[in-house]
Order: sequence, then structure tokens, then C-alpha cells
Amino acid sequence: MTTGLTAKAQGFTLVEVMVALFVVAVALPALMFQLSTQLTSTGVLEEKTLASWVAQDQLALYALQTPDRLQTVDGSQSELQGERLLAGRQWLWLLSTEATPVPGMVRQTLSVYPDAIARQQQRDAFVEIMVYARTATASGVR
Repeated sequence: MTTGLTAKAQGFTLVEVMVALFVVAVALPALMFQLSTQLTSTGVLEEKTLASWVAQDQLALYALQTPDRLQTVDGSQSELQGERLLAGRQWLWLLSTEATPVPGMVRQTLSVYPDAIARQQQRDAFVEIMVYARTATASGVR
């Protein structure tokens, strides 16, 4: 049996182990925070994407179902609203039409909310799309 320097040189000292544990203890919470932030951002991005799909679908349906939809606009503001089921969630959409300073033009704003409660609490819409359109009389349609 040799009990020289080779026996003492094996393994880590307590200080080395404590430093390594300290580094791990500092790095893990930072990593977990970063991961949770990315997961939250992914969820928000998914919701905004779904809401934008609802908005685009509703604008397209509105344009296809009522091509002469703007004949009734007389300078006053009108609103339509409804619900749409997409990806297992109920979405509330609100389409408001209002006159602009330019004769023959109206502004339509379509807002999509995650549910009716969010609208009642006057929270911001997930998505809001604004389009400008000519009225039926301005485009020559009678």
C-alpha cells in the first residue's frame, strides 16, 4: 500500500464541489425563467394568430355575403358582432363601420376578443384590422 501523494490527489475538494453547486444554483433559475418566458410568448403568439385568422375570415365572409353592404352607410356609425368557434375556443368579433372625411369612403374596423367577458371589461382586442372601402354610390353600384 502506498499512502503517498497519489492517494491525496484523487477526487474533488469540498471547496471545488461547493463552487460547482453554486454555479448550478445560479444558472438553473435563470434557465427556468428564460424557458417560462418563451413558453408564455409562444402561447400569446398562438392566440394572436388564431385571432387574426378569425378577423380575416370574418372580413372575407362579410365581403362575400353582402357585396352591396355599404349602400346603407349614411355617415352614421354601425356595428355588427358575432361569435366564431376556432381551435376549440369561442371568439367574439366586432365590426364597426364609420364614415370618413373623404366623401364616398368608410372605415371598417374589425376587432377580435378572446371572449365576451374581455369585451365587457373593455380589455384590448387581441387583433384589430382596419380597412377603408368605397361606398356603393361612390363605386358606381346602384
